[in-house]
Amino acid sequence: MTKESRFSNQIKSNYAFLAKSVFDLHCLIQNQSEELYVEKEMGFPVWASSALMFLASVKRASIMQISQALNLSHQLASQRIKIMLKLELVEGIKDDDDKRRTLYHLTSKGQEKSAVLDLYCKDAAQAFQDLSNEVGVDIQQVLNSAITALQAKSFNNRFPQNQQSYKQRVAIKNEEKT
Repeated sequence: MTKESRFSNQIKSNYAFLAKSVFDLHCLIQNQSEELYVEKEMGFPVWASSALMFLASVKRASIMQISQALNLSHQLASQRIKIMLKLELVEGIKDDDDKRRTLYHLTSKGQEKSAVLDLYCKDAAQAFQDLSNEVGVDIQQVLNSAITALQAKSFNNRFPQNQQSYKQRVAIKNEEKT
């Protein structure tokens, strides 16, 4: 086994790198989903799916409403809408009540793609349920429970309370090595 493989395995079993494991899972799912999106001729990137589904459910919304609904930054929601505009999935109209605000809605092409996406989501939900059964844990429930727990008590507040500073602890650790 190479040094790199050993280190990779150590990180995978180290709770301090939990966020990396979650990110790795995200990347794996996204990459494998992209392959399915191409195969199924979805015609838009995977990361645009939630915005497309939200607009399909509300009919029209501002960037702020999209960012709030999807828990995204305003900038990220705006970037997603720009791509969807280029792909002709959405179009924007100025809000009659507030000319500074643009309301976005699905085009007929966007509505067609949202119907395809809806079918894809049903199949994806079944595939993830099968994965949950295979690994013996409800992945969605575990992730949502972890999010709720971190919202209730932050990661920072979960750290052990040590009387010594990190500098002192590092110095002690370095002394032990010598």
